[in-house]
Amino acid sequence: MRSLEDIYGGGLVLPGRGAGGRAAQPAPGDEPLDETGPMPGLGRSPTFPLPQWRARDPYRTVYFDAGGGRPLVFVHGLGGNATNWEFIAAPLADRYRVAGLDLAGCGWSRKPDVRYSVGLLRDHLLDFLERRAIRRATLVGHSLGGAVCVAAALARPDLVESLVLVCAACLVPLPAWMRVGSRALLDRRVLYSLLTLGTEFILSNVFVDREENNRYVRWFRRSSLRDEPGYPNLRDFARVGTHLCRSAVETDFSGDFKSLRVPVLAIVGNHDRLTDIPALLRHLDAVPRVRTVVIQRSGHMPMIERPEETLVHIERFLTDPPL
Repeated sequence: MRSLEDIYGGGLVLPGRGAGGRAAQPAPGDEPLDETGPMPGLGRSPTFPLPQWRARDPYRTVYFDAGGGRPLVFVHGLGGNATNWEFIAAPLADRYRVAGLDLAGCGWSRKPDVRYSVGLLRDHLLDFLERRAIRRATLVGHSLGGAVCVAAALARPDLVESLVLVCAACLVPLPAWMRVGSRALLDRRVLYSLLTLGTEFILSNVFVDREENNRYVRWFRRSSLRDEPGYPNLRDFARVGTHLCRSAVETDFSGDFKSLRVPVLAIVGNHDRLTDIPALLRHLDAVPRVRTVVIQRSGHMPMIERPEETLVHIERFLTDPPL
């Protein structure tokens, strides 16, 4: 197993420097992603090495699709985008077909003024699989993206070979006070104010390491949080995120999750302050065909904070899933 030091020569990926594998052909009418103009969403990684495209579909979905072999489809979390998987998807493109998308209302895909929900994002993911002719895949989801992957597996089990859930949301029920409080407190203006005033506090609860001690955390902060003057994309995120936070609080897959018959890898950061870790581990322990891995010294985004270890566990799962 090669480390990212081996793959990237001791540094982060340079633009246009791929990780191997033949790029899948875009659909007719899809266009290469133009990153030279104004950003239509919170910033993407400038070092993401795989070709990115903009689909000719209702959401003008931004996506990547590269490599060949068994398909792996990557689904980002709330406020994220497809390039959050840079240190996981790119190395796997040597041996697998890797694809990922900016979900509706997120990243650089369109953000229409609709009521966003886990169900809407599930339908967008299923439509993406159909448009890309991905018939059966391993879905890899982070946080809210993990909930979207579970929702897709429940709705269309024929399309899902296995699941990799990284700090996934909606797997254990939340207390009633939190559900009631979310309806009263979640407002786009409140969320926007919290985001503009409390970025340092939010990031301190996402990661364990400070950016000066972890080059991956530093990469995330300097690339993925870029915005235009006046923070128009942050305002869009507050609008979309308000709906999605309410939907996530009200969504509980703890019962339905047990009915899944596919192998599952559940990855948890041992310092994930956004997850009730003891409750989640108790729940996962009772579900068949689940392998649970706790990443040490990691917060809510182990695929960024601890990518080498996260990648090792995903590759091991892909070659040796739980029976």
